[in-house]
Amino acid sequence: MQTHIHKYRFESKETNCHKHKILGYTDYMIGIGALHFHTFYGISSHMGHVHCFSGFTGFPVKTYNGHIHKMEGCLEPVNMHQHIFYNYTDEDVGYISKSNLDKAYV
Repeated sequence: MQTHIHKYRFESKETNCHKHKILGYTDYMIGIGALHFHTFYGISSHMGHVHCFSGFTGFPVKTYNGHIHKMEGCLEPVNMHQHIFYNYTDEDVGYISKSNLDKAYV
């Protein structure tokens, strides 16, 4: 399987009467074929405060046109609250060389 990345876009669970949008792209794949996963990380802001997040996706889940990965975890606690998230990456994948991907994280 060629090195690839996945887009993700979803909302966290509501806490303190608000939700956070979690969006971005996974990092390149680690592993081979059906035994691979991705890392992910980012920052989500809402109404003047930010939460960081990071983690590892689950292994691929076969879909009609390819595969997706489960993403779950908690946004880093800030202002005495945190948000839980649970969803999946998009099915579409983007193919990008490791060297080009490394240059994107400046």
